[in-house]
Amino acid sequence: MNQQPEKQYWSGVVCMFCGRRTPLPASTGPKTSEGRRVLILRCRVCGKEAPYQASEMFEFQEEGRGAKSATSAG
Repeated sequence: MNQQPEKQYWSGVVCMFCGRRTPLPASTGPKTSEGRRVLILRCRVCGKEAPYQASEMFEFQEEGRGAKSATSAG
């Protein structure tokens, strides 16, 4: 039997400060502010907090459990 890695999708943003992908918390949905969807989110890598509009939120895809970027140098 040929098993292919399971693809996982998750919602997140790209941190304004460090550029790392940060997942959206499942318990917190975007809030409405002046007709716009805005989410204030703290990056898990650099710890800085910033507001993100709905247009800055993306669906990310990773193959298999534990799949990470091959580049770790920065």
